[in-house]
Amino acid sequence: MRVVSVATSAVVFLFLLVAGGFAQDKGDLPQIVDEAGNPLPNAVISLEKLNLGGIGQWILIRGRDRNKPVLLVLHGGPGASMMPWVDLFHTTELESSFVVVHWDQRGAGKSFSSGLTTKDLDVASYIDDTLELADLLRRRFGKDRIFLTGVSWGSALGFLTLQRDSSPFHAFIATSERVDWRRSQTLGYEWVKAEAEKAGDQEALERLAAIEPFDPADFGDIAVKNELLDTFGGGDIHTEGLWDAYQDYATSGQSPYYTPAEVGNYTQGLEFSQRAVVQQALDYDLFVDFPKSPIPVHFIMGMEDHQTPVSLVEDYAGELDAPDKSLTIVQSAGHDVPFDAPLAWAKALIRIAGETAEKH
Repeated sequence: MRVVSVATSAVVFLFLLVAGGFAQDKGDLPQIVDEAGNPLPNAVISLEKLNLGGIGQWILIRGRDRNKPVLLVLHGGPGASMMPWVDLFHTTELESSFVVVHWDQRGAGKSFSSGLTTKDLDVASYIDDTLELADLLRRRFGKDRIFLTGVSWGSALGFLTLQRDSSPFHAFIATSERVDWRRSQTLGYEWVKAEAEKAGDQEALERLAAIEPFDPADFGDIAVKNELLDTFGGGDIHTEGLWDAYQDYATSGQSPYYTPAEVGNYTQGLEFSQRAVVQQALDYDLFVDFPKSPIPVHFIMGMEDHQTPVSLVEDYAGELDAPDKSLTIVQSAGHDVPFDAPLAWAKALIRIAGETAEKH
């Protein structure tokens, strides 16, 4: 297994994937242009609502050349869409190398609806949706296979999908993979307690003492642990002030992909999705459930991520039987690697795709 350490440092083709779908007018979306500001003739930009598993769900497609490999991105959470911030973390390199597809999963972001019930958010339905969308994209772009990547919950969804059917995919690239729900939660708790002791932070130590013995299945315990992970720089965003800037961007109406109403519903969809899905994931353990993969599997991890500790991913990646595998560690990045280190994330995806094309 290769381990790579990375320092952080038109014509618009608009289409409907399914009959009865809806695509936002191309004039409302940020264009893809060359250095002189001219639209690229083979670029693809589309914001579409389509039907997956009987539920209306939104996708955003961006790429400088529609003939490039397709990359389907599975967001985290559950319910934590990345779509509002695409223009902040997409790089020219990423959109030059792939046709990138972001998808607001059922119950998340633009795909949230008050008419959904917890039964609609069964994990098996997410897997069905992923495979259905992958097949739609393969047919639309004339590809035998596409690349699949996922962040946090999205990486878990990716592995669950591979268990069902890996044939639509060249390779799977997991970012911020939890590997084992209970062990990762406990390791995060142990890390933040050690950091609080090192800093002599009595308030943090008292909060941690109040939840001892830590229960990795208790959402109250997890909430305290996660808040303190953020406090000590081992949580979602490692870059100071970045999340405040991202929130301001969305709430001030700067995202071209979300209406004000959709921004307002974002938290509701996030909370709804997590209530419905996380209880189904408490026994998630890749060591037991996914020891072997029929396709290449690669990992991208933030060095400062103690939500999904690097050490656990190293152990699993070492044991995983796969045609090809690698672990890329991004320095100065937390759990949300695409936000903390967008260029390093893009370069890792591009390198992996290139190596996969050469070998397979």
